[in-house]
Amino acid sequence: MTVSSVDLPGLVSHLRRRGGDSSDIEVKTARGGCPALGETLCAFANTPGGGLIILGLDENNGFSPVGLTNIAALEQGIAAQAREAVCPPVTCDFTTEEIDGNEVLLIRVNGLPLQHRPALYRGNAYLRQSDGDYRMSDLEIAQIELLKIQQTNPTHPDLAAVPSTSLNSLDASLVEAYVNQVRTRSRRLASLDTDSLLTATGVLTTTGEATLAGLYALGTYPQGLRPSLGVTAAVLMPSGAETRTQDLAHFTGPIPDLLQDVMQWIARNTPTDMGYDAAGHGRDLSALPNRAVRELIANALVHRNLDGVTDSKRVEVRIKADKLIITSPGGLRAITVDQLGTPGGKAAVNPTLYDICKDVRTEDSSRLIEGEGGGIKEIREAAADAGLPEPLFRDSGVSFTAILRWRHAGTTPVPPPRPRKAIAQTHPTSVRPASFPSKNAPELWDQLDAPRTFDELRQRTGLSRAQTRYAITSLLTAGLVEMVGGRGDRQTTYRRTSRTPRYPK
Repeated sequence: MTVSSVDLPGLVSHLRRRGGDSSDIEVKTARGGCPALGETLCAFANTPGGGLIILGLDENNGFSPVGLTNIAALEQGIAAQAREAVCPPVTCDFTTEEIDGNEVLLIRVNGLPLQHRPALYRGNAYLRQSDGDYRMSDLEIAQIELLKIQQTNPTHPDLAAVPSTSLNSLDASLVEAYVNQVRTRSRRLASLDTDSLLTATGVLTTTGEATLAGLYALGTYPQGLRPSLGVTAAVLMPSGAETRTQDLAHFTGPIPDLLQDVMQWIARNTPTDMGYDAAGHGRDLSALPNRAVRELIANALVHRNLDGVTDSKRVEVRIKADKLIITSPGGLRAITVDQLGTPGGKAAVNPTLYDICKDVRTEDSSRLIEGEGGGIKEIREAAADAGLPEPLFRDSGVSFTAILRWRHAGTTPVPPPRPRKAIAQTHPTSVRPASFPSKNAPELWDQLDAPRTFDELRQRTGLSRAQTRYAITSLLTAGLVEMVGGRGDRQTTYRRTSRTPRYPK
């Protein structure tokens, strides 16, 4: 976004609703002349997308205009600080706008190219967080230096071997489901034995160790060797509350487990609105669209930085007031925030992990990721369909944050969906098949004398989540069972069909 394209009235309205500056906007009155902005200029220079400084508004008085008198002197003062106080020098674009008959000066601070970061002010590097400027830690500076090296000599940490691991470090059910899926889409890979297929797709190294991508996506317990591969979630309480957080949770397991567990945590910590299900019946619906939440979590898990320099950083999920905030270690690679969701706006941070996850299935047999690079577009469309504000995406260069905001509970009900064309229903069969597609499939099929949810099947059979997931997937693929409901919905049930199996064992 250029400085001349800023919608100042809309921006001021946003700041008034927010009640303060933001991570990419700094507001000053400039009543007494040009303010000292060295730290802010430095922080915006270290932000890939730069930032916006607004002079002439009073934050303490509802962002009302103060009436600037010497615009030229203010421009000269800011330009001098950008050239002389920050090293390397920062470039700025200026424009003057009017609001309520008063002039306001807008300064677009351009982010420095990666090879010139970090910028320094008085010997220190600064980073923008929330509405403040903070000194970069040694770890954050190390991240930038590592990115410079990778820019000229690309390396992919997701392909690195994890010492003391092997095929036995991976979840057998997840691996079996993954291998079967790969074989259905690739005739060449289908001819390989399991070990060769896992090596060819980057799950195992040629020496038999699990790669970091393979362990993260399919491991029995990846956090045993890399604790940072987990997720931390918490509800942030308002200022003045007795506690700072509630429902603090730490999630572990491979990516499919992390995705499901985090989604369930978000569901229980977000408000509900009165709405209508697919049948037109009134029910409590989450204030956030499920498909947008799912895409945001999956993106954070799959595209987080995996370099050793972020070993102390986890994906963080926070719920605050009326927003969901998801932050993942590392920034964007080869694209900018403005390019997200555009035809060319995709670049996998972890290419091997991304390719593996295309063939990983969750316990309801849905894809972990679509693999078409349309996730951001899907998130925006889902938010728009639900009548929610535009999702926000912020790249600080060392972390990436996505923010999804919702309407306050009790506002206009969610409208009922358009009627769908009736689909002929198949009736459960009482005839037990002579053969089944997987080891635990018979036990699950026996419990489906009535429609049951995934959790009910787990409880009745005593199988693990991974075992239940694989057995259900095999039954769905064979046509012995069908799913009733939406993917990712905990209320979705499974029931027998009257079909004959397509892939008898």
